[in-house]
Amino acid sequence: KKGFSLGSTVQSHTKGIWMWCVPHPKKPGHVLVLLDTEGLGDVEKGDNQNDSWIFALAILLSSTFVYNSMGTINQQAMDQLHYVTELTDRIKANSSPGNNSVEDSADFVSFFPAFVWTLRDFTLELEVDGEPITADDYLELSLKLRQGTDKKSKSFNDPRLCIRKFFPNRKCFIFDWPAQKKYLARLEQLKEEELNPD
Repeated sequence: KKGFSLGSTVQSHTKGIWMWCVPHPKKPGHVLVLLDTEGLGDVEKGDNQNDSWIFALAILLSSTFVYNSMGTINQQAMDQLHYVTELTDRIKANSSPGNNSVEDSADFVSFFPAFVWTLRDFTLELEVDGEPITADDYLELSLKLRQGTDKKSKSFNDPRLCIRKFFPNRKCFIFDWPAQKKYLARLEQLKEEELNPD
């Protein structure tokens, strides 16, 4: 019953970056600092620059960056992550001008966090060609590059290439609906037994 509050309306709830400090569950005397950022693409703001800066700041402040999206990893989800392609424009690893391309990004990897993609409300079977796969396998399959050098291939490949280069340490977790649909609007008030056991 503790943590960041949840919004249950179409209006965005989290603004900017919120912080919550909790005792580390396994290291006495240590504290975990959890950050929650506003979602990308807030229609009320209509300002992609703000999103890009918040994304870059969250990357720099995190030891593990959790990207939360709904459903599957599809092209729309990748397009939403276009901010990852702008990281070299927002963050400079050294003071040398011109070293801001993906190819020159080796310096970034040393201080970028682990990347965790969480897929909420995921209802599909993790299966490819009749064989079960893990959520991590699913992420890696989604990051496969397309052959070609045309504009469409570049647009397809850029976010995938950046995720692969900037975040060599990455994981994926999937979550089913947390409760029946009729309870979702009051998720914060639900008792443990009212939550989906899966």
